[in-house]
Amino acid sequence: MTDQTRSSTDDLRRTAAVAADYTSLQGLINVTTGIGIVLWALDQSLWASAVIGVGAVVWTVYYRRRFGRAVRRGSGAATAAVVVAAFVVCIAGYAVDRALAGPVLVMPLLAAACFAVSYRLGYRNVGVTPVHQAVVVLLVLSAAAPLLGLDALGARTGMVVLGAAMAVVGLTDHVRLVAAMKPVPRD
Repeated sequence: MTDQTRSSTDDLRRTAAVAADYTSLQGLINVTTGIGIVLWALDQSLWASAVIGVGAVVWTVYYRRRFGRAVRRGSGAATAAVVVAAFVVCIAGYAVDRALAGPVLVMPLLAAACFAVSYRLGYRNVGVTPVHQAVVVLLVLSAAAPLLGLDALGARTGMVVLGAAMAVVGLTDHVRLVAAMKPVPRD
């Protein structure tokens, strides 16, 4: 096998892996969601809702126009189920943090677990990067913010860290997608 043939084969495998995990790699949606979560934590719920809603629509249209559609059977329903479950788990953790004001934040720990599970499900073909792993570690460490006196926002500290983590992971995923996929030609 020549170097050129090996390179073509590697490119084809990488593109197939990215296409299989396409839904998870649409990172700009996570960026705007992360920004929205930070805004919500800072008591800007109207702006948060607008950023999350508009961002989801704008970036979904962008990805479809730029890269087309790559859909696995059942991937939409599975993705929605994982997102809803993670949302419920994180909101429950936030409620516990607000009610108990304990020495450790529960929500970042639950968010880290949700990230780890979603990585296992969403990146089956492309794998996780060191950035993804660092975000999980950061979430776990941020749970200790009250012990360290770094929780000026109280329970909202975990939400700020979660929003920032989502934005970082989103940028990472977007870069991975753009680097691996070529735009769809215009009709």
